[in-house]
Amino acid sequence: MKNKFDIIIKNAKIVDANTHLLSDDSVIIVDKGVIQKIGNKELLETSDATRIWDAESKLILPGFINTHCHLFQTFMRGLGKDLTFIKWMNNSVRLMMPNLDEEAIYLAAMVGCMESIKSGNTTLVDFMYAHVKPHYADYVLKAFDDCGIRGVLARGMTDVDRLPGSPVKPASYATAADSLAEVDRSRAMYKDHPRINFALAPSVIWGMTTDGLIEIAAYAGKNDMVVTMHILETVDDDQFSLEKYGKTTMRALEDVGILDTDFLGVHAIRVSEDDLSLFKKYRTRISYNPLANMILGSGVAPIVEFTKHEIKVSLGTDGAASNDSQNLIEVMKAGALLQKVHNHDSAALSAWEIFSMATDQGAECINMQDQIGAVSEGKKADLIAIDFKKSNTTPCYDPIASLVYSGNSENISMVMVEGEMIFDQGSFTRFNESEILRKAQQKAKEIYQSSMG
Repeated sequence: MKNKFDIIIKNAKIVDANTHLLSDDSVIIVDKGVIQKIGNKELLETSDATRIWDAESKLILPGFINTHCHLFQTFMRGLGKDLTFIKWMNNSVRLMMPNLDEEAIYLAAMVGCMESIKSGNTTLVDFMYAHVKPHYADYVLKAFDDCGIRGVLARGMTDVDRLPGSPVKPASYATAADSLAEVDRSRAMYKDHPRINFALAPSVIWGMTTDGLIEIAAYAGKNDMVVTMHILETVDDDQFSLEKYGKTTMRALEDVGILDTDFLGVHAIRVSEDDLSLFKKYRTRISYNPLANMILGSGVAPIVEFTKHEIKVSLGTDGAASNDSQNLIEVMKAGALLQKVHNHDSAALSAWEIFSMATDQGAECINMQDQIGAVSEGKKADLIAIDFKKSNTTPCYDPIASLVYSGNSENISMVMVEGEMIFDQGSFTRFNESEILRKAQQKAKEIYQSSMG
């Protein structure tokens, strides 16, 4: 009698991230959302499943992990382009955000999740700071739940009453205590949800008070949570910190205890030798967002230097207000090429290295390495199938090089999260794509017209 499981994937190709060895005709057995067994065709003789999915020699990879995005910003694509940083903010995020409502937050998040899933993302860290009204984060969480993706809601926080370049109180202003109370509420709502987790996201050094940062560090330590924050994106960070604290951004964060947490720094472009020493000392992780950095002219993060010092690096799309895209395959290619040209070295940051940043290193950066980031027994069944039988990837010699340098969303054949196929052969399995897009277009137009009026 055969053992019964939820899903069997047969005729799969699997690449081992450590040895780079490719195995053909593999069988992956999934049950209760977890990869139970990986083996050869002999497994089929003793195993059966509710669903048997024929991979037809497609490459099965761990789903990609996007460690930094702002899903609400999909309603701001294309706004404020070709402007300096503050002018871009004023003509995109600061223009639209005060007029967002619950439906807009939900639809924007759904659109961002859809684009992400189509490009192979199974996990998103949403740095959600559009708290114009209470409980707006609930609608991002609802989008996570509805579309089936694994979501980390990073609660964005701003507790200063003025931001640089803006004469009015931030639309998302709240005391740290009030924000942390909302984190408590959200965590209680989803405490038993298998795909939803939480992190803390103080905005940026010039968007937080000292007391607020101390409260966040204490809460993170007590509750074993990741803290993620925009750091050293422009020269403004250190200039502000030196004026206010008499020390650099990273030294200020060290003083308030933020670096003692499981800290994920976003951007890390203007990095000094002293900053690097602190990254190493505190095992700071980095979210590399090359496309957003290029669009805003922010500069180039020293990723090659980070890798030399064994600093863990993950990848982020950033928000669609800056990047315009939520496609992590684009980020992989741009991220590798940017390091090559910046370092004048074609061998800098290989396809395999940046693939690792999108998978296993991404998992480490959000403390989920024991659950996701690899195709291995005991890990969550967060898997994607890559079809190389497309014009952009034929012929294929090295599958990871083909994916990074030639791949696009067309190559994503299947996306599975927690053992559920949420995208299969070009279609979402949980909702009507065209209906969501129709509603989103209409709602975004209303919000834009209201903002301009």
